[in-house]
Amino acid sequence: MNWRFAIVILVLLALFAAWRFRSGAAEDEMAYRGEKIKLSKKYSDFSDYKNDPENIHPSETARVQKLLTEAPIARSFSSRLDVFRATGQIQFPGYGAGSGEGQRADGSPLLAVVIEVPRAGKDRYIVFQERQGAYELVDDFVAAEIGYPFRIREQAGAYVYYTQGDKEVLRRPLR
Repeated sequence: MNWRFAIVILVLLALFAAWRFRSGAAEDEMAYRGEKIKLSKKYSDFSDYKNDPENIHPSETARVQKLLTEAPIARSFSSRLDVFRATGQIQFPGYGAGSGEGQRADGSPLLAVVIEVPRAGKDRYIVFQERQGAYELVDDFVAAEIGYPFRIREQAGAYVYYTQGDKEVLRRPLR
């Protein structure tokens, strides 16, 4: 049930980005986190932009990566919806995001929001612990893409990430 909610939020964010493209003429720059990012060419359709692997101008790649990986995130949120709204503001338009779930050793739920870092082969992982409907930040890092679906579990003093078939793909010490 929870992953469906995450998908709905991500779809709504993608639709909003598509609407922004359709509401005007062809654009060769993108607003992101208060900055104007130069695109590799003018796009009049969001699908064309999104499906172009070279959509960000090469001179902007490092700046976009830095803006995304260093974007601040609050330490706590009062709801899951607030978590997805905040992390949706970090996601670069047209690039991927998703989530994985699991639990801490004490049984409390974990939610990991994953945001694709454009042209890096890496993702930003923002991990929250849920307690009574509120979410507290417990980890925030950049690492290689691990694939979907995935789960996260606290064990032996680390957050351990697993893909299908319970294959361990990433281990991070607790902060």
